[in-house]
Amino acid sequence: VFGVPLRDSLRYANVPISTASGKDGMLYIYGYVPVVVAKCGLYLKETATEVEGTFRVNGSAKRMRELQAEFETPPKYGKGIVWSKSIYTSHDVASVFRRYLTQMPEPVIPVNLYHKVPQQPFVREKVVETFQKLIKLMPRSNQYLLLYVLDLLSVFARKADKNLMTATNLAVIFRPGILSHPDQELSPQHHKLSQQILEFLIEEQDRFLI
Repeated sequence: VFGVPLRDSLRYANVPISTASGKDGMLYIYGYVPVVVAKCGLYLKETATEVEGTFRVNGSAKRMRELQAEFETPPKYGKGIVWSKSIYTSHDVASVFRRYLTQMPEPVIPVNLYHKVPQQPFVREKVVETFQKLIKLMPRSNQYLLLYVLDLLSVFARKADKNLMTATNLAVIFRPGILSHPDQELSPQHHKLSQQILEFLIEEQDRFLI
């Protein structure tokens, strides 16, 4: 599950994501994300949005290993975790969530599309338009994962007065797993620009729905 291509992770351990449709409010499934992302994401939304330093403060190395092992163990791959009966803290869960993204073989926004990302100081409306088009070029699985993660991070950014995790801080932490290119990793200029763009995506998350 960890350190393998997204499509392989989803083959073994996926959770459907759904939304209400029409006047009857019936739910319909429109995509899938990895179990570790959905399970950790929901827990963090429900319990950690006001915890100071979520995603920045590391969890216990021992508990993180144990939690990662649960997400990599068949047949449920972590689906059966009951957080209220577990020993894991919000920092453990947030750290494993972050680790999953950073250990993916390539970022959520695929490397072959990196050249379509604005490469200079940008006009906000143009970036919105560029990324609306870019997201449509991504594989469906990457689209769903990107939008799920952006939604989660935007929830935390909106409560930065409590958790101290501004969109800027979140962008610094999550840039390697979401928007990076191996050929640009030694370039401070590209680091700064990609962080600015990710910060923008977090702030404008609701403009990038599928």
